[in-house]
Amino acid sequence: MHHLYALLARIALAVPLAGDAWTRLVAPEAGPASLPPALQLVAALALLGGTWTRTAALAIGVLKVLPGLALPAAGDPQQAIDLARSLLLGGALALLAAYGPGDFSLDAWRRGRTGGSNDPHMNPGGAL
Repeated sequence: MHHLYALLARIALAVPLAGDAWTRLVAPEAGPASLPPALQLVAALALLGGTWTRTAALAIGVLKVLPGLALPAAGDPQQAIDLARSLLLGGALALLAAYGPGDFSLDAWRRGRTGGSNDPHMNPGGAL
């Protein structure tokens, strides 16, 4: 059952992250600073498909948490809300990176085709 939860978590995280990245990429002011949204879009699509899930989750987590921690403005309530949102998202992505994509993923399909490990501790999502 935990593999279904991992799939739902991947979808719930990837869809809004991909939408946010796409919106920032097609913005008229997106120029040379469009590398982080492009990385976020690629990583969100990887999350959605369940391929390189752990790496993609960590990459998006870093892209979301580090800017929130950099130079906070004292007394700005909107920045406090943005920091809380970034930390919440970073925590969810860290959990996904720790537990893996589950069996409903391209990673699991690839592992099955290559004769992956039978050790339950080595399989993604085996902790729940």
